[in-house]
Amino acid sequence: MSMDLTFLGTASCYPMPNRGVSCIVFKSDRQCWMFDCGEGSQTQVMKSSIKAAKINKIFITHLHGDHLFGLQGFMCTLSLNLAEQSSQQTSQQTSQQTSQQASQQTSQQASQQTSQQTSQKTSQQTSQKTSQQMSQQMSQKTSQKTSQQTSQQTSQQTSQQTSQKTSQQTSQQTSQQTSQTPSVEIYGPVGLRRYLRACLELSRSPISFSYVVHELEPVEEQLPGDWEDWHPEHTSCGPLHPGEGEGRTIRRDETGAWHLFEDSRFVVKAGAIYHRIPCFGFVIQEKTLPGKLDAAKLKELGVPPGPLYSRIKQGETVTLDNGQVIDPKDVVGPSRPGRKVVILGDTHDPSPLTSLAQGADVLVHEATLENSMRSKAIEVGHSTPEMAATFAKTIGAKTLILTHFSQRYRPQGATLEKGEESVCKLQEEAAAVFGPGDVIAAQDLQTVHILQHNS
Repeated sequence: MSMDLTFLGTASCYPMPNRGVSCIVFKSDRQCWMFDCGEGSQTQVMKSSIKAAKINKIFITHLHGDHLFGLQGFMCTLSLNLAEQSSQQTSQQTSQQTSQQASQQTSQQASQQTSQQTSQKTSQQTSQKTSQQMSQQMSQKTSQKTSQQTSQQTSQQTSQQTSQKTSQQTSQQTSQQTSQTPSVEIYGPVGLRRYLRACLELSRSPISFSYVVHELEPVEEQLPGDWEDWHPEHTSCGPLHPGEGEGRTIRRDETGAWHLFEDSRFVVKAGAIYHRIPCFGFVIQEKTLPGKLDAAKLKELGVPPGPLYSRIKQGETVTLDNGQVIDPKDVVGPSRPGRKVVILGDTHDPSPLTSLAQGADVLVHEATLENSMRSKAIEVGHSTPEMAATFAKTIGAKTLILTHFSQRYRPQGATLEKGEESVCKLQEEAAAVFGPGDVIAAQDLQTVHILQHNS
C-alpha cells in the first residue's frame, strides 16, 4: 500500500516566486489529506500531480497566516472545479438520454411496420387456401390477433427496456451525484471555524460541497504569556455557512492527546507543541498490516487464486471443496507494524508530543534558522536544524524532513549571490546531530515515499 508526502510549500512567513508557504499533502491509496494551507497553496496544487478533488481532509496546525491564508481560496477553487465537473457530466447524461429516446422511437416504428407486414402476409396466404368469404373472415381474425399479439409483445418489451434503462440511469446519476459532492472535514485550533465562516460569508462565496470544521480546544500551557494583553475572540458565531455542517469540539483526553478520527486503516491524533499561539502536531498511525500470503504454498495445497486468498489473509480459516481445512497461520507470514508519520507545526519546543510521536518513520519538523541563530529562533517561536535533529533522535525517528525555511536560505540548486546561503547548510547541520538515518531538506513539489515495514 503506497504512502507518500508531497511538499507544496516549504517557506516560512510569505510566498516567493520560487517557493510557497506551508502546505503538505499526505496520500495513501484512496486517502488524500492536506496539512496546512498557506497563501497560494491552490496554485501549488495546480503545479503538482495532486488532484484537488481527491482531498477530503484538511488539518491546520495553527492560525498564523503562512499556514492558513490559502484555505478559503482553495475551498472556493475546489467548489468551482467540482461544479464544472458536475455541469459537464449533466450535459453528457442529457445527450445520452436524447440518443436513447431517439433509438426507442426508431425501434417502435420498426416494430409497427413489421406488425403490419406480418398481418398482410398472413391474410394473403390464408385467402389463397380457402374460399373468398372464409379467406376474408380468417384474414380479418388472423390479422387482428397477430396485430394484437405483436403490439402487446412490442409494448411489453418496450416497457421492460424503458424501465431497465430508467433504473440504470437513475442509479448512475445517484452514484455520480454522490461522487460530485464530497464532504470535506477540516481540523484545527479553536477560532478556525469563525475565521473560515467569516471569509466565506463576507465574500458571499457559495461552496458546492458540504464541509465541517472540527476544532481542537487548546490547554492553558499552550497559551503565550501575553495572551491576556491580546486575546482575540475565537468563539464561532452567527449562522452556519450554507455549505457548512456542525463540527465537533475536540478536547485533550486522559492520554494527553486530541483524538481526531479513526477508520479501518488509520488513527489520527494531535498533540500540543509550543509556539507563539496555540499550535499542534499531527500523528498519523497506520494500523497493523496483515502478513504476506505464501502464494507458492497455497498453490501447492490446491487453493485457487481469488476470493479465498483475501479471506485467508484476513485471518479466516477456510474449507476447500475436498474438505481440506486451510489455517491462515500455515500460509500467512507475520503481521507487519503500520507506519507512523508525524507532521509538526511551528515550534521552539515540541517536547509535549514526545510520547505520542515515539517511533516515527517520518518526522516533518521546521528548521527556520541556522544553528548560530538559535536565540533568535527561540525568541520568535521557531527551531534550528540542531533542535529538529535532537527531537528526531529523542523519538527514534527513522527519517527527518526539514521544512519552513527562512527566505534568507535559497532552494537547493539555486544560483547563490554573494552572501547568500542555501538550505543545504540547514540539512548539513541537522545531519551532523541526527547521525545514522535520512535527513531531507524538503523542496517545493517534492514527493517523499514512505516504505512499508518488512516485518
